[in-house]
Amino acid sequence: MTGTPDDARPGTIAILIARYGRHWLISEAMGGGYYAVRRQSLSEEVLDRRNLSNVMCAGTLGEMARRLAAENEREGRLLGQ
Repeated sequence: MTGTPDDARPGTIAILIARYGRHWLISEAMGGGYYAVRRQSLSEEVLDRRNLSNVMCAGTLGEMARRLAAENEREGRLLGQ
């Protein structure tokens, strides 16, 4: 999937998990907000070259949805999709 999902308001964390959970572990953070950790870490070289992340934090589900969608798009270009 590309683009910002559903006006960046996913509603529940379950929607993000269903959409991105194959590649990301997504959870609520203890201090508030949300975090996502890549299930298989990428090398520093790939991260730097493609502006990708192994870990993301966001204050809201909408922000996390936007970050995951953007990361997904960058990965798509990386994989030639």
